[in-house]
Amino acid sequence: MDKHVKKVILSLLSIVMFLKRMLVGFFQLVAKGFSKINEKYEQTIGPTLYQWAYTLQKKLRWVSLLKTSGPLGFFGRRSVLQIVLFLMLFVIMIPQTRLYSAEKISNMPGRATLLYTLVGSGDQDFSPEDLIVEQALPPTSVADQNWRDGSISADQTASTGKIPVQPEEISSISVGGTAVTKPSILPGNQLPVQIDTNKTQTTGRKDIIEYTVDSGDTIGAIAEAFHINVETILWANNLTARSYIRPGDTLKIMPINGLVHTVSRGDTVSSLANTYDTEASEIIAFNDLKKDGSDIIIGETLIIPNGTKPAPKSTYTVPESRPYTPLTNVAAPPPSVAAPAGSGYLWPLGAHIITQYYGLQHTGIDISGGGVGTPIYAAKGGTVKVSQCGYNGGYGCYIILDHGDGVNTLYGHASKLYVSAGETVTQGQTIATMGSTGRSTGPHLHFEVRINGVRSNPLKYIRY
Repeated sequence: MDKHVKKVILSLLSIVMFLKRMLVGFFQLVAKGFSKINEKYEQTIGPTLYQWAYTLQKKLRWVSLLKTSGPLGFFGRRSVLQIVLFLMLFVIMIPQTRLYSAEKISNMPGRATLLYTLVGSGDQDFSPEDLIVEQALPPTSVADQNWRDGSISADQTASTGKIPVQPEEISSISVGGTAVTKPSILPGNQLPVQIDTNKTQTTGRKDIIEYTVDSGDTIGAIAEAFHINVETILWANNLTARSYIRPGDTLKIMPINGLVHTVSRGDTVSSLANTYDTEASEIIAFNDLKKDGSDIIIGETLIIPNGTKPAPKSTYTVPESRPYTPLTNVAAPPPSVAAPAGSGYLWPLGAHIITQYYGLQHTGIDISGGGVGTPIYAAKGGTVKVSQCGYNGGYGCYIILDHGDGVNTLYGHASKLYVSAGETVTQGQTIATMGSTGRSTGPHLHFEVRINGVRSNPLKYIRY
């Protein structure tokens, strides 16, 4: 090849290499610039823009949901249904706001008649738009007339052949352009029937009389007519606030507020005054007794003026405690104290501290107190079904008594056993002593009651 041609080719190659280096250097400079810009972007607005984009994507998720699940899945979402229902209610409510406008009122029936045109609206000092027409409907049924007279009333529906008296109507009154409408008296709150005053006989009376209940009578109205309180009538006739009176019933009417007492052995005027919260002088004066009231006799009926019936007192007998007794002198607990009335079971231990009750995770009750050696009693007489020591599923040394009729009692964690399987024991007999055998964290008695193999709450059968 010619020497000159080689020189030309070398020159071209040198130019190409130079251009390559220039381009590489240029792109390196551009890459460094973009790298610095990216660093600035990540340190400044980059995270904020990413957060905005993520939030916008999350907000517009329903668009992708509409594409993937279709219209049925989209409109079946709870949030979309709530929005649609709100829009429907809004669209329905807007037109209704015009129903009671002045334009609608002007089209009321009767405005377009000839009579209205001739007569006009009259000389009233209020506009026709302010007129409110109210219609008072008559009551369809008559309830017990117990307005302010309490809930105790005479039955008006008895078959007496008479139509019950309707309450008087209270007419509406129109004064000076204003309307006073008839007040609404709800059923059961009607005006009381007036009682014949000739039947009351209240002047200077000191004896008890009888009153025959008429239709429509109430306890409150009768008490008011005889000038005594409702409680006096209730006490004299052994009634309560929930009792009913009916036409034809006979009531005892006291002459004064108070009650009647029949003298029994040991009664004195002072004791009666303390019992019924009144003054002894009032009892003596009203019943014409001697000054000291010593002339009362057993069986005599006295009127206690202004007395009140004492509230019944609940009595509770504190059970006697059973002190711990050594094994050399063991005695059965008293049945009347240890067992609930009618159960026939005794408290099974000479201690009474319940450390764990019957529940879902516990099949009986745990009783402790007194320490190891405290006597364990047979809650009821029966036959020893099981009496053995060992772990026994956590019961340790335990005894099962069969009381018949499918009833068994179990006594667990004992330290010593005094009876063997097959023996017959009596109620209250000492059958073991308390211990901490088996799965136990301290001395106690685990007591169970089983009815036909099903564990029941022992506190339904025993009480300390």
